[in-house]
Amino acid sequence: MIHSLSGGVIKKYESKTLIKVKFSDSMLWFFCSIPVFVGDKAKMESGEVGEVIEVKNQVRADLSPVPFSQIKEIFEIIESV
Repeated sequence: MIHSLSGGVIKKYESKTLIKVKFSDSMLWFFCSIPVFVGDKAKMESGEVGEVIEVKNQVRADLSPVPFSQIKEIFEIIESV
């Protein structure tokens, strides 16, 4: 058990699902709150569509490949058939 002698509280991290999307000229990480699979298409707010190339479930901020403060929510997921 970890105990803080200074009376502080141990930080609790929220888990989120992260997806890595490949666009024509870049690859970006996004939060996704719905089920998504590699190969699905993801649409940004700007309307640009890319392919999901990686899905990481239950990622905490302290173990994220990108700082949570730099990640946005994906606008829409288009399932591949």
